[in-house]
Parts: sequence; structure tokens; C-alpha cells
Amino acid sequence: MIPRVANGAELLCNTLEYLGVKCAFGVPGTQNVLLYEALRRSAIRPVLATHELAASFMANGYYRASGRVAPLITIPGPGFTYALTGLAEALHDSAALLHVVGQPPERGEKKYEFQALEQEKIAAPLVKRVYCIRQAEEISRTVAEAYGLALSGEPGPVLLQWSRDALAGLPVNRFEQTSFGPVGGSPPGDSLVEEAATLLGTARRPVLFVGQGAVGAAGQVQRLAELIVSPVFTTASGRGVLPEDHALALGFDLVRSETRILNEMIRLSDCIVALGCKLTSAGTGGYQVELPSDRLIRVDASEEVLGANYPARLAILGSVETVLDRLLPAVERKHRPPAAGWACEEIEDWKKRLRIMPETAVPEPVFHGVAPTTAGSFIAALRRVLPRNGIVVTDSGLHQGLVRRHFDVLAPRGLILPSDFQSMGFGLPAAIGAKLAAPERPVVVLLGDGGFAMTGMELLTAVREKIPLTAIVFNDGRLNLIRLQQFSNFGSSESVDILNPDFEMFAASVGIRYALVDGNAEQVLRSAVAGDEVTLVEVLVGDSPAIHLARAKGLTRETARRILGPGIVRWFKHWMRRK
Repeated sequence: MIPRVANGAELLCNTLEYLGVKCAFGVPGTQNVLLYEALRRSAIRPVLATHELAASFMANGYYRASGRVAPLITIPGPGFTYALTGLAEALHDSAALLHVVGQPPERGEKKYEFQALEQEKIAAPLVKRVYCIRQAEEISRTVAEAYGLALSGEPGPVLLQWSRDALAGLPVNRFEQTSFGPVGGSPPGDSLVEEAATLLGTARRPVLFVGQGAVGAAGQVQRLAELIVSPVFTTASGRGVLPEDHALALGFDLVRSETRILNEMIRLSDCIVALGCKLTSAGTGGYQVELPSDRLIRVDASEEVLGANYPARLAILGSVETVLDRLLPAVERKHRPPAAGWACEEIEDWKKRLRIMPETAVPEPVFHGVAPTTAGSFIAALRRVLPRNGIVVTDSGLHQGLVRRHFDVLAPRGLILPSDFQSMGFGLPAAIGAKLAAPERPVVVLLGDGGFAMTGMELLTAVREKIPLTAIVFNDGRLNLIRLQQFSNFGSSESVDILNPDFEMFAASVGIRYALVDGNAEQVLRSAVAGDEVTLVEVLVGDSPAIHLARAKGLTRETARRILGPGIVRWFKHWMRRK
């Protein structure tokens, strides 16, 4: 029961408490001081970020690490617009986020009102829905509905606007408790579940494709895979649902595996089950993954997702947990061990083939102070010192590809990244959110120096809030992924060199521990991960022979284009393909 309150702001906070909210991220301002006073009186922990964009990434990381919602609280106007990229990231990442923001001034007879914006129209393409609270009596019902919608179906961001009158008003302290909680869907139809069980029970070579939507059903996914002896491949956000050292885990990732080889395996399969996969461009390599509709079963909580991109023989609407609760017993009744299914040796062979670096892979830099001086060596050291349940968060950039290529994820929610929108600056704030959501799990964030320049001051937030985590910054003085793309195309680079601070002095200035990797990678990482403080680890990264070769090839191509002209170059490429 929500206790009696003094105003709408207190009712809003108490409603959030009733829904299970433990913390909120944001920046206070003139328009929401009443709300922050109510937060102070509540059991909700308000976390002050240095910037609303970072606060939105914190809320994203919090959800991705736990499946729970931590609201984002901003003022209208600049606070709202600063958070827009975070709303877009949450939409593309399928991360539930509740953005609580004041309504802007209404347009009256006078023009040019202070901070006036059409927030609803601006936010509409980026959120599942915009809610507006105009009176205090609407608060409990509207907050509960918005919260539930953020979590329901395909999770995503919801904008909740409040008026000043609603927060300052004295509400009628009544509400319908049945309106609280996620919006539930209908249970999956018995006939669809039975048909899926028949297909899986008789399949000789099934394959499971697992996405982030299955992260809450990790145990069930493993039971199903073991029951039907099915290899499992995942999207980047679904990695760790089945531990990647499991015999049935293929360890597939688009940055370390050839889609062509995966498709060869899929062609040998007689049943493919996609569990909680949105099947986006990023998750399928630009839709290069082949999922034949006559052999495809899709399970998802979103009707829109089920109908997108890949038609399926069976499309079962429901959360993966709910569907597998009913599907597993049905499969157990119908399953007969196949006479000639996937052999253990065969699965192991496919795993090895899927670990062969694609020819088009971005060349890797040299890691100074690591023996041998490779990305794989450094990331293997991180894997050795990090417990199985550790969480690795990445930013957007070259480092993300290196982590996805070399790091095995051994637990659900063990890898958090800006998967489908790829916002730079995501990593450190998301790691703060993840650690608050899962304080019992070690959290390590890896980021490039470019991403650090965007949100590195959130280390102040981690220190002030006493949030222990390890931040590893790759110091190469460049926006290196873009630089390598420029090398590949033109053999030259432009506007990618950056100026870094002295990271040791920076760490001292914000009161955190610092370590440089200098021949002692595993020792440094072990000490940082085991600590109960904020640690900044610096890794010096440089150009490798492979990068020099990529630049030389790009320069040769660009020179040929300039001398011969694009027409001759196209003719020569066509002639070489025919040869």
C-alpha cells in the first residue's frame, strides 16, 4: 500500500518504490527540485551524473545487467535533448528505460518561451510511447502503465512527462493495485507449442539461435540444447546465455567468425529455433545469416519482432521463459535420440572453423607491455583473472571488436555493449549502472581513448558514489577504427588524431587508483579486479605490421584510382574476378 503523501512528487516516488525501483540516474535542475526533494525523502537512491547523456547510458547498463528499470530523471529543454542519444541507444538495444521529465512551457499567445520545445514530437520516434501527467490523480496509474510498457514485449524506452501542477498538487490517495506491473501478454497457444515440440522432438540436426531476449531463460536454454543435442550460436547481446566453454556453444560472433561458414552449418540443419532474437542488421551481418523460413521457429515477446525480416514456419508470441516452460516438457515427451545427429567431434570442428579470422577482419594493433604483444594475449589475461560471473562492458570503437573477437563470455549478462546504435561514450556510464544493478559481480569496462574523452569524467561519479569498478583505457592517441577504415580506402587519415591527458595524473586528480600495463598484464588486472575501489588501467597500443600493410594497400589502390581513373579500376577488378 502506498502511504499518504504530501504532494504529487512524493506520490510519484512512492509509486516507483512500489514497483521495485531502487535507484534513479539524472541531473537536477530548476524545474525538478520538488521531485528531487521527494527522492531525498524516499528509499530510492538518486545517482547524480555529470551529464544527462551519461545518465541515460547508466540506466541502460543497469537494465542490461539486471532486467530491472532505473529511471532517468532530467529537466525539460537541454536536459531532455542531452538524453536523446541515450533514448535512441536504448531503443536499438531493447533496453527498458523510463525517462521522467518535466513538460516544457505550453505555447501561448507569446512566442519564444524559455526552453520551449515540442518534446512529444521530438521523442516520438525514439520511444515506445509518450505519457503525460497533467493532474496529481493521474500519477500512480500513469507511472505504473509507463513502467510496465517499458518492460513489456520488446523492452525499450518510454517518456513520462509531468506538469508542475501535477507534482505540486495534493493527490487523492487512491489507486487500483491491479494496474501495477508489466503489461502481460496472452500465453502461447497450445497448438503452436505442440507443433514446435514435434518439430524439435524429431529433428536430427537442430540449431538454436539465441538473443538478448533469452537472457532471463539461460537455464532453460541450456536444458533444451542438451536435450536435443543442439549447437547454439548467439547475437552479440545474447552471448553468455549459454556459457561459451560449454560443449554446445559455438562461440559465434560476427567480428570473429565468417558468416559463410555459419551458413554452411545452417544448411545441414533441419530445424532452426531463434529465441529472443530481433534479427536486426547488426545481429545478422547485414542479413547475411541464412535462416530458411521452412525450417525456422521464432519465439519472441514482441509481435512486431516476430513479423520482421525473417519469415518463419512457426512464430510463437511470448517471453522465452514462458514459452520454454511449456515447450521443454512437450519436447521431453516427444524427443527420440536421432540415429545420426550432431556428433561431438563434428560440433567441435565447426567451433574451430568459426574461430578462423575472416579475411575482411580489421587488422589488430600491437599491445605494448604485454607478452606476446597481441590483443588476444591481453584479453586472455583478463579472462583468466575475471570470475565466470564477471561483467565486461565496452564502448564503441576498435577495442569492442577486439573484445568480441577474443573474450569468451561465461555467464548471462556477461557482455554489455552498445549493440545496435553504437554510441561512443557508452562504456563507462553503462558500467556504473551495471555495477549498481549487480554489486556482487565484478565489472570491468574497456574503452578507447576517444570514448574516454566523451564520458571519462563519470569516474567522478563512481568515486563519489563509491562504486568499485575497473576501467581499462586503450591509449593509441587516435580514433583508430575510423583511421583504419580511412587507411583501407585511401591509405591516408584525417581528423582522427586526438590529444590525451596524462592518465596517471588524471587518476590522481580524481582520487582513483592507477596502473600501467608494462610487462605485468595479468598481475595488474588481477589486482584491479580484486580491489574494492575504482581503478584506471592504461594500455599503450600502437601500429602493427598488419596495420602498416593495410595502409600500403589502401595507398596503392588510391594511387591507381587517381592515375588510371575509376573506370579502368572497375574493369580490372571485373577481369580479375573472371580469371
